[in-house]
Amino acid sequence: MGLKKSEYLKIGAILAVFFLGIFFSIRIQTPDFTLPILNPNDLNPGLVDESLQSKGIDHTVAPFSLISQNGMEITQDDVENHIRIVNYFFTTCPGICLDMAKSLRKVQSKYLDNDAIKIMSHSAMPEYDTPKVLKNYAEVNDVDSNRWILLTGEPDLINNLARTSYFTVLKEGEGWDEHSFIHTENLVLVDHKGRLRGYYDGTSENDTDLLIDHIAVLLEERDKDLNES
Repeated sequence: MGLKKSEYLKIGAILAVFFLGIFFSIRIQTPDFTLPILNPNDLNPGLVDESLQSKGIDHTVAPFSLISQNGMEITQDDVENHIRIVNYFFTTCPGICLDMAKSLRKVQSKYLDNDAIKIMSHSAMPEYDTPKVLKNYAEVNDVDSNRWILLTGEPDLINNLARTSYFTVLKEGEGWDEHSFIHTENLVLVDHKGRLRGYYDGTSENDTDLLIDHIAVLLEERDKDLNES
């Protein structure tokens, strides 16, 4: 004997509740994806100043005062509560800097209208890369100054930030040229609290796409923290 329509509906409802129960139990047991919080002892020691190589907790970017391509002073207050993408480059670099610029243009395009994002490119040759030089470089590379800041300033400070905050250079000497201050291809992802959350190969299209995805993860974290504060 066949089942009545009402009985089919009851069975369907029971099955729907059953599968919904399974779905939500899996969601509850599966934590949301989060990015690691990186500290100096998680990184390649060659990138880390000796004084910090054993530090395993509470690392954040140090205060700074630098000059942008527009001749404006930029400090940590200007990027407070922002997601930052940081790298080191120099305007006459003929190699990896071109690839990194291409990758950063892709990031800029993706988040062009999001004021919570700042790209910060620090010159590894600040004595040559004056604001005027950076301004010309910005025009050639389609840099939107609202989203992407090119930075120069005191060599000691830029060096210090590279070795004790962002860990983006391999230092081989005390001079300031491409032979003794060796910047890497790393793009560094910094969260709204100034913590390091990821390193990405700026010459790799796959890594750049991953960076774009991970920025979205940090934006969700930021929004949640700001809403709770």
